[in-house]
Amino acid sequence: MPELLARILFLFLLFSLIKSWWDTSGGKDNPLIDRLRVLLLISLLFLAFFAPDTPVGAAIFGLIAFFFKPLGFSITLLVIASALITNGGIRNPAPRMILAALLVLILSSMPVVAYWFADQAERDAAARTTVCCDETAAAIVLLGKGTTQPHHREAIQLTDAGNRLPYAAVLYKKQLAPLVIVSAGPRAELQNYTGEAKDIETLLASNMGVPRTSIVLDDNGSNIRTSAEEVRKILDSRGVGRKVILVTSAIQMRRASLAFANMGIQVIPRATDFYTYQPVSGGKSRLRLDAADFLPSAEALVTTTKVFDEYFGSFYYYLRGWQAPRA
Repeated sequence: MPELLARILFLFLLFSLIKSWWDTSGGKDNPLIDRLRVLLLISLLFLAFFAPDTPVGAAIFGLIAFFFKPLGFSITLLVIASALITNGGIRNPAPRMILAALLVLILSSMPVVAYWFADQAERDAAARTTVCCDETAAAIVLLGKGTTQPHHREAIQLTDAGNRLPYAAVLYKKQLAPLVIVSAGPRAELQNYTGEAKDIETLLASNMGVPRTSIVLDDNGSNIRTSAEEVRKILDSRGVGRKVILVTSAIQMRRASLAFANMGIQVIPRATDFYTYQPVSGGKSRLRLDAADFLPSAEALVTTTKVFDEYFGSFYYYLRGWQAPRA
């Protein structure tokens, strides 16, 4: 019931905003053009919401998400404030907007703030991740999108999310599942490319001791939702049951677990890529409180941005009903 009420409230606010745009459009000079602009904007918003995987939808969705990130929010405030600077004077509320932009940018770039946000997201993953016992499943699902570099090189290189690959290999060698399902869609930025899943398969088989016969590729997993759909198809086609060990980043684990549960898949979470939390060391956080933690840095801004990206993604999945487990 609370989820339904939240969605109804969101739709009501969205409808009110659209109605306000419609009422304020249609000026005396070009009323038809103004109304057409509003209709175009509404169409783009609906496309971004219901078809975020299409080229246009992805572009609009990314633009909307940009405004909810610390850097994007700060830039937006500064742009609006600069428009209020005329004839050498600054009109209100430009000074307050500039101050707010600086505060957001400085705070989000401080390691102590970035690690605090990451710590809140990773606590849930640490609680969900099974580290005390080796529970078996039908397959190990590796969410591999973004774990390898999108460049043509002789040697495949890992990104900062690459810890998922050796961790999945370790779980396989412990005989916790007979299959490793690698879910990673095609790279949109590269043409005539086999896809990231194939690169991950090469690394698992050549460098990490996982037999190719035990690796199943999902080349259509462009996001967590589509990965869950494709994994369900693979499990059903093989008749091996719907219980998996899910390997992904700690920040992403909550959304991923709920999205897979929504598809009727039982999940054993095994998170990795922790920024601040150490579940194998008694659950102690790596948060420190020395002078360096209060000095802004680009790395801290990246961490804060990733956490806010995940919050935005979780909110979107919540609105779409992709996080409520099916009965």
